[in-house]
Amino acid sequence: MNDTQAQWADPMKAAADFLGTGAIEVNMYESEITDMVRRDSIALTRFNKVPATGHPHRYFEQTAIAQSGFTDPRNITATATGPTRVERPAMIKALTAQSNFGLFDTEVTRQQGQFARVEATDVEDVTNAIVRSAGPALWVGTDTSLATPTTIQFVGAVNQITNKSQIAYGASIIDGLKAKVASMMANTTYKVRPTAIYCNPVLCDFIDREAKAQSIKLDNVDVAGVVVQGIRTQAGILPLIPDPDIPYTSDTSYGFAAPTTGNGNYLAFIVDERQIEVPVINGGGDNASLLPRLFQLGLIGDLAAKYVGVWFAAVIYKAAAYSHAMVAVTRPLPS
Repeated sequence: MNDTQAQWADPMKAAADFLGTGAIEVNMYESEITDMVRRDSIALTRFNKVPATGHPHRYFEQTAIAQSGFTDPRNITATATGPTRVERPAMIKALTAQSNFGLFDTEVTRQQGQFARVEATDVEDVTNAIVRSAGPALWVGTDTSLATPTTIQFVGAVNQITNKSQIAYGASIIDGLKAKVASMMANTTYKVRPTAIYCNPVLCDFIDREAKAQSIKLDNVDVAGVVVQGIRTQAGILPLIPDPDIPYTSDTSYGFAAPTTGNGNYLAFIVDERQIEVPVINGGGDNASLLPRLFQLGLIGDLAAKYVGVWFAAVIYKAAAYSHAMVAVTRPLPS
């Protein structure tokens, strides 16, 4: 008796999942691709992007005004003084990304029609890749000098901001952050007014837990349409902006004492966003984009479409010595 029987097939020789009497099962996929890959940078979205003045980008910082003093009203004397202004340069850095699209495979994908948007998404992700590289570098870029580069990366906040402190394990995070803001506001030479606190989301959660444990009410703050929590400080209510690009460490990175075993140093940046600038070289013109740009190279012998993204930019934390502060908070590492 010759019954028809199903057999296993080499997947490279046949696409059928099952062959049998009255049944042929073939591979089919959902048309939507599960895609939760991060493509943005919270800080880059909020920081002010401006056309660079050149390479290097240059600006002036005023560090003092004319000096005065008391004098005898019947014998008035004065010493001539004037303002102090300092030239500040910042070298522009370059970020690139490239993807090549083979002619045959892209045309097969188009002809099948099931994943019609995959090519457009992959093209767009060339510039998104630049954004993802820029995001962490805004905070922890390895270069150490704006004027005389030592690496090809940005000079991150960790290497520009010099006002640093550490909140030990067991000490109040909220009190520590408020004390740091108060010390910044108490500056008699400069009019300092921070506008936000950026921190790793895990640190934001530690702050929320501490507030609940101590019955402290954190205020809700609307930040560009997203409601976040805020801390009441001497500078007003400062929003706690969670940014996953801000790291935590378990060593002596960024100039802080190493935490004890099982703990990490979570970074928080108290900043005046008005004094953070991202100068961009974009060729000029009214319509020139300040975001990463995409170029398609001409087809050559292999007929592959080549897309290259490029962005010429830098990040400057102006008045870095007094307008901003960096705080490391020692707490348990996430499980």
